[in-house]
Amino acid sequence: MHVEYYPIQGRGEMGTKFQLARFKDENGEMYKGQYDQDRHFSSEEEVKEHIAEVIKLPVDQFTLSKMSL
Repeated sequence: MHVEYYPIQGRGEMGTKFQLARFKDENGEMYKGQYDQDRHFSSEEEVKEHIAEVIKLPVDQFTLSKMSL
């Protein structure tokens, strides 16, 4: 499965973290209201682990990329 996410950069005390504005899977599912939009992430690996919990798949069973808007 492929998942795209849209980060909001410049978060956290030093501005080096990001928030997960939204994400969607290859079927168009956006998981609205099922994840914490206030949480700050330090890396793509960290956000992938969070998304894995939401979509209920192991991290090695999907790919992740940034949305290009």
